[in-house]
Amino acid sequence: MTGLVALAALAAGAVIAFGSPSGGADAAATPSATAPAPRSDAPTATAEPSGPGSAASPSPAAGKAAGRVAHGVHTGDLRYFLIPPPEQADVYGDPAGSADTAADVAAGSADESQAQRALTTYGFRSAASRTYLTADGVSEVTVELVRLHGPSQAAAYYSASSYQATTLPLQGSYPARGYDLSSGSAESSDTLLAISYQGDVQITVSVTGGRTPSHTLLQHLLDAQYQRLKTGH
Repeated sequence: MTGLVALAALAAGAVIAFGSPSGGADAAATPSATAPAPRSDAPTATAEPSGPGSAASPSPAAGKAAGRVAHGVHTGDLRYFLIPPPEQADVYGDPAGSADTAADVAAGSADESQAQRALTTYGFRSAASRTYLTADGVSEVTVELVRLHGPSQAAAYYSASSYQATTLPLQGSYPARGYDLSSGSAESSDTLLAISYQGDVQITVSVTGGRTPSHTLLQHLLDAQYQRLKTGH
């Protein structure tokens, strides 16, 4: 693909496309969005403002993740900002969530090296994710957070991304897009997916389960995740 980095989504073979710094386009990417060209002179250090606009977590117990948000900049362990799983949910792996690398984030891509370059372009800092099965055994939920160089880079990363899938209407007063990733197979479960960002963090939430994954659950999870990133609670 010319001018795009194609990432194969983990569900339903969907593709997410990132506009390249060269601004090229590919008609095969639908829907697609054009991102602002990343600054070549972007500083390598992220400022950590403080003051009345900051929100700090309570003093954590030993061994627990801790984080802080101030003016849209998130510091500390990004796993702290993952919304907690509901009671009785079956969490896969570490209950605290997984601390992921750029390679982990790009692992499902059609071209992992290009995917990692895209993350580098927007100033990848850290990532965290958690997957669990709801207590009723119906839905598998995955939440992934990717912290980038700053709020402007997260906004550009979000604007540049799109999935080759049916769009799904979402509500809310913050930027968000939803997609219905139909598997096309009676033997496979469908997935609903939403992307958003808050401050310097990109949000991806997916709900997989049966032929009709819960749109209501997806919206609830996205709202809760956005709020936690915004307030630190």
